Amino acid sequence: MRVATETLFRTSTGSMQTHTTQLAKVQQQISSGRQFQHAHEAPAASASVMEWEAALTRIDAQGAAAGRAGHRLGLTENALDDARVITERVKELLVSAGNGAFNNQDRALVAVELDGLAADWRTLANRDDGSGQPLFGGTALGNAFDAAGVYRGSPDNRRVEVADGQQVRDGIPGDQVFGDIGGQSSFAWLDAAVLAVRETDPAARKLALDEVQTGVAAMALNTESRRTEVGVQRAALDRAATWRDTATSELTQSLARLRDTDLIDAATRLSQHSTQLSAAQTAYLQVSSLSLFDRLR
Repeated sequence: MRVATETLFRTSTGSMQTHTTQLAKVQQQISSGRQFQHAHEAPAASASVMEWEAALTRIDAQGAAAGRAGHRLGLTENALDDARVITERVKELLVSAGNGAFNNQDRALVAVELDGLAADWRTLANRDDGSGQPLFGGTALGNAFDAAGVYRGSPDNRRVEVADGQQVRDGIPGDQVFGDIGGQSSFAWLDAAVLAVRETDPAARKLALDEVQTGVAAMALNTESRRTEVGVQRAALDRAATWRDTATSELTQSLARLRDTDLIDAATRLSQHSTQLSAAQTAYLQVSSLSLFDRLR
């Protein structure tokens, strides 16, 4: 009889301890929102969680890089829009300067405006992104062009990872925008435009204006081509954003299933373990009473 009582006592004590541990675990899962707290509790799941969390961190970094690249590309596109405005106005002025009704004074006024547009063009070539980085300097620092119009930047732009396996360029090197176009730099074409308008000999002026108009038309066409390139990069950013959103959603859902606590299921288990613990405690009290009765007897 004593052996049976001791066995019942150990069984009820073990049951009570088991349910107490299980109850505490469920309470921890509910309060923390996590199914496990330490890797050793679920090694396989923990490994997957770490891998997916690292993937989410990488995607966040790609998103931040895409934001910076998008900012620079937007500023580059704006700059190229300004370049288009300048070239269009230069073309208009060259046409007007070729008007036979214009006298030297009229052409002098045109030359003054062209000179100002040439200065605006040089300023545009050295525009920065608001943080001191040249828009058209590639990966180099400082002004993209020196006072003589010589390119001092790098021939390549930064390539930024914006999605797994996908990179975009964050701009266009300045030599491709303002450099050699139709045999000379864009700066030289604008300087030539000023000189052509100021030419006093009608025949020489006509020849000079025809040549300059051809060069400025090439500048305008080049500007549009570069603007298209920027548009391609911005479209790539949009596709990358869609990929990141999809990947983030899938990873987040997978993490939630594997890592996060299902509160409805946890509440059910909490109730079950509470009931089982109460039953184990009742059994323990009953066995304890039997044991005490045996001792007294």
